[in-house]
Amino acid sequence: MIHIKGSLTNYLRNRTVKNIGFLTVGNGISQIISLIGAFYIPKLLGPEKYGIYQTVIAYVGLFGFLTLSGLNKVLIRECAKDLTKTKKILEDTIGMRNLFSFLAALISLIVVLFIDYDKGTKFFIAIFSVSLIINGFQSSINTIYQSFENMKILAVFSIARQLLIVPLSIFFLKLGYGILSLIIINLVINFIILIINFYYSKKIVVFNIFSKIKFIKYYVKAGFNFTLLQFLNTLSGKIDLVMLSFLTTPQNVGIYALAYRIAEKGLIIRTPISQSLFPYYSRKLHTKSINTRTLFNHALLIIIPSLFIAITVILTSNYIITNLIGKEYAQSAVILNILIFYLIFNYSVIPFGLFLQSSNNEKYVIRVAIVKAILNIIGNLIFFYSFGLVGIAFSTLLNECIGLIIQWNYSRHLLKIKI
Repeated sequence: MIHIKGSLTNYLRNRTVKNIGFLTVGNGISQIISLIGAFYIPKLLGPEKYGIYQTVIAYVGLFGFLTLSGLNKVLIRECAKDLTKTKKILEDTIGMRNLFSFLAALISLIVVLFIDYDKGTKFFIAIFSVSLIINGFQSSINTIYQSFENMKILAVFSIARQLLIVPLSIFFLKLGYGILSLIIINLVINFIILIINFYYSKKIVVFNIFSKIKFIKYYVKAGFNFTLLQFLNTLSGKIDLVMLSFLTTPQNVGIYALAYRIAEKGLIIRTPISQSLFPYYSRKLHTKSINTRTLFNHALLIIIPSLFIAITVILTSNYIITNLIGKEYAQSAVILNILIFYLIFNYSVIPFGLFLQSSNNEKYVIRVAIVKAILNIIGNLIFFYSFGLVGIAFSTLLNECIGLIIQWNYSRHLLKIKI
């Protein structure tokens, strides 16, 4: 007991834990604000239009990996080792990242031409594809704050984004505007925040955001590995809504999307934890001062919030959804009560996955992701035709459980952890 109290005291004094605190508070507040939108937007749009809106978001998000998004972790890992090289590392890679972001938006536009969506959905996708370019720039700049472990500014931007997007979205929907208004508001606000973000980043590192395109073998290879991992993770979870848009009606997509988006809110501290621990592990591994006890302590501390979130959701989901959003979304509560359990699996694997990635062992994480991606796609088809919308939720839960078991065993073997 004394040892646990001592460990907790040391963690609270640690800069990494403070960063987790900043990001958790920032992400928590922004998610609370977005949760208001998650309730009101479906109610104002109705299941069918909400299904179309979520199809647009899910489809465009599917092409996020083409922006070479995995390069971010490579930059953080390398910059964290020697912060004096941050400017050079950024300018050696940002030109390539910008190119891939433009290509991602272009490919998204081309592919949708051959998909059997209605003209309205294709039009919305064409406009929202611009977000891939904006997000590409944004995430490149954010690596600066993560590398220097200055997470307070990221928390502020996170709150500001939702504080602007959610009220404006609700306001314009109440005025009678539809899906297009939501897409335009999202793009405009994110572009404004990108400009402000770039201005503040120069107070830490002055660099040329439009540097020449360079293809350095190490960054391309390492960035591809992390990008592949993110793409596989998309196939093992976020592709569910895209698959549903092919398998069923927009109304059913809307019903499932409501449960899915609310369940996502349960991951409010996953990103803060990952963003804070990744540079911490990278630095500790570089000095060879990390041990397995730290890894397990982190895992135990991370799992606790997911349990509280899951219990709270199960006790309140049916009442909140049917009374605040509408009885037409009643099935969403049933789906949500299943999806919420995957939070526990999702949180518990964080330290081990980050440890493998920061120690250049991401190939093992990729193997797990490949298995999960294949199982998820096959499972979605089998479970959907067997159980309907609820089957997709069961498929997701089973997939996360299998992924946890495999990655846990990899970690035990590679890191010689004794449970």
